[in-house]
Amino acid sequence: MLGTHSYQLDPKGRVSLPARFRETFADGAWLTIGQDGCLYVFPSAEWQRRSDEVAAFPLSDMAGRAYGRLFFGSSDEAKLDGQGRLTIPQRLRDRVGIRKDVVVLGVRDRMEIWDRTSYERYEAAHAGAYQAGALEPGKGTG
Repeated sequence: MLGTHSYQLDPKGRVSLPARFRETFADGAWLTIGQDGCLYVFPSAEWQRRSDEVAAFPLSDMAGRAYGRLFFGSSDEAKLDGQGRLTIPQRLRDRVGIRKDVVVLGVRDRMEIWDRTSYERYEAAHAGAYQAGALEPGKGTG
């Protein structure tokens, strides 16, 4: 999954997915709070892989416990309807400030859903560093 797409939520909190993303979520989807103020949407197989990674943190690891609580505690299973729409629960929309206008990003192994204004601010804040080569994966602080 790749690309950036703009949509509007309908009154029931549903968002249409890009046609080329729909097959990826044919077996279901898992939504959870992502980093940076968005929702992560994982296909079922990727969710299982990520879940196994998080569950492997030892209970004695305080950061691992906190991460697991937030990752699993904010998750919700979802299915696409017949028109390729995904319902975003109100509690998740509230947590990340999603209103009506959204941006759907394909980020390789997951999809991200952002409130459009939040994404525009995020993109503006990071575009210069990206273009300058200052954003190097694996060297971040969080």
